[in-house]
Amino acid sequence: MTTTVFSPQVAPSLARAMAPAKLLVPAPAAVSLVMRYASLADRSAFGKMWRTHDLHPSSMPGCFEADLNALNLPDGTYEYELLMNGVARPAVADPYAQDLQKFGRYRGSFTIRDRQVAAAPFDWSDEIPPGMQLPENNQIVIYQLPMRWMTMAEGSRQVAIGTFEKAVFEHLDDLHALGVNAIELLPVQDSANTLNWGYGTRFFFAPDWDIGSPMEMKYFVKRCHQYGIRVILDVVMNHSRECPLETLAEDSYYLPRGSNAEGFERHDWGGRLFRYATAVNGRYQAREFMYEMAAFWIREYRIDGFNIDEWRGINNWEFLQEFRDRARAEFKASFPDRPFIVIGEDSGRRPEVTHDHAFNGHPVVDAIWNFDFRDEVRRLLNNTLNTSMGQPSRLDRIQNLISSRRVWNDLDHQYRPFGFTDVAKTVNFVTSHDVAGYTEERLMNFYLGEILRFRGIRPGIGSETEFIRYIVDHIASQPADIQASHSEALERIGSAFALMLTSVGVPMFLAGEEFGDVHDLDHRNPNLKQSDPVDFERRKYLGHNNLLDRVGELVRLRTQHRALQRNEVEFFYAHPTINDDHGVRVFAYCRTGGSQLGSGEQVIVIGNVGPGNFYGYDIPWAWTSQPALEHGRPAGASIAQQSGKTLTVSLAPFQVRVFAT
Repeated sequence: MTTTVFSPQVAPSLARAMAPAKLLVPAPAAVSLVMRYASLADRSAFGKMWRTHDLHPSSMPGCFEADLNALNLPDGTYEYELLMNGVARPAVADPYAQDLQKFGRYRGSFTIRDRQVAAAPFDWSDEIPPGMQLPENNQIVIYQLPMRWMTMAEGSRQVAIGTFEKAVFEHLDDLHALGVNAIELLPVQDSANTLNWGYGTRFFFAPDWDIGSPMEMKYFVKRCHQYGIRVILDVVMNHSRECPLETLAEDSYYLPRGSNAEGFERHDWGGRLFRYATAVNGRYQAREFMYEMAAFWIREYRIDGFNIDEWRGINNWEFLQEFRDRARAEFKASFPDRPFIVIGEDSGRRPEVTHDHAFNGHPVVDAIWNFDFRDEVRRLLNNTLNTSMGQPSRLDRIQNLISSRRVWNDLDHQYRPFGFTDVAKTVNFVTSHDVAGYTEERLMNFYLGEILRFRGIRPGIGSETEFIRYIVDHIASQPADIQASHSEALERIGSAFALMLTSVGVPMFLAGEEFGDVHDLDHRNPNLKQSDPVDFERRKYLGHNNLLDRVGELVRLRTQHRALQRNEVEFFYAHPTINDDHGVRVFAYCRTGGSQLGSGEQVIVIGNVGPGNFYGYDIPWAWTSQPALEHGRPAGASIAQQSGKTLTVSLAPFQVRVFAT
């Protein structure tokens, strides 16, 4: 391997990516920096076989470097760590380590082959089968996957640390059968948070040691791509937790604890806040670190996009826009024929960041989460979408919910100043991993809890979470009123999916929602909510298996039907009393695909979002010469009957039905 000369402008992470044999470490406060290393073959004599090598000051200010090839080491794998100023304790790991070892503490490792640093071989040649293309942004349905949730501890309701291996061999076939074509991986970069979601990154260039090796993660991505599934990486850039940079270069990369130096309060979530708004010695080193982190995961792991966690906390449009621009440029240079996306998890709810001229003449980010969609759908299917004199009507809010043209701010009882301008700019969801708050919990907990309270059914002992879990796990032995409540909750979940998958936007849902999983632990507890894995056995339960089939049909419709991948939507029917307090809540809309009502290649949705039960409801029908096939027909719903320009359908309470030509 050749040694590359780097200019002072090249970031350490880029230098490492360009020449893995070069160790380049920022440590501006250090007088000296020493690497100590040992062969993994010497583990039986751990601590006695360390060798040392001095790093020398780099031409890059504040950095030290070493050429690992110059060590002329025998073939093998070596673990290494860093000693500052000649002090052996505590040793510090390399913040740019790409492969980790854990023995007493975490260290980086490198492999020598033929006396040179060598990357582990991995064959990508069969990554995408001939004739297959990964789906475009307007075609994807995102499955939010907490990798740690893929395994449940034996005899316990807590996680047993899911792995890439488990995901590939136990779950990926099922996800492919479900029809999802994009997976958002909750953080898989190495984290100090072993049993939760990983929102506190420690090593930004390595997969989590507990979840799997670099080879195993690459294989996971390759298998996804072979199925036509894109992989979007959730990245935590607001803060780190136990990252070696906190020791090596604290002032250059981080804000002082408790600092308000960026002009607004930022939440550190128990970690250290990165410094983005203020330069140190003329450089924005934390920004450069993140730009090159993105480039690394694109080059090495062929990641298809990023979801930026805590967007609102970072709140630096200049940095976030440049992150998006640089990541896109890197991706297009590496994979010019593939689609790419950067999503902002903006709880500040600002659609304008996706607009074509949002900042510096172009978008800050490609898409953002539509939190208001989640809230409005839950109100709609709970019959609590209420309006007052002088406010937009119920129908107007339903129309904007589906079209995404305007976004409702329920706190201020008005629309937000901006809406969304394209189907691929809004990520519509009904549940995400953030399940702690009331109205944020899993759909079965939310709807079944509301229905039981409305009917005066309370848990005899224990919490509502425990009560609902017991009901779901023992539904066959429950009394009739509870079975009926459970069935109605399943119906509302199916309807929430029907609306989400036929609205204008990129649909996303949390693992387990497709079959109505429930919380086993108290979701309001910030720690327990993260260690409550998906119970995939529940997909076999009575009623839940039908929901899974229904959702699968609707997911496949969304990924395959062109009208759902465009912006056009036309409401062609609403009951005259839909806006009345006690009116009939029936409406119908068409995803027209840009053609007149009644054309082929259209999707028609009929919704009853009220408590009325209609055994035969007449809907005006323009598709007299086009056969319309129902997708995801609800359990127990009668087959729709067409007679001339009328379609007669049964509509149970809070039921949505979907047809396509």
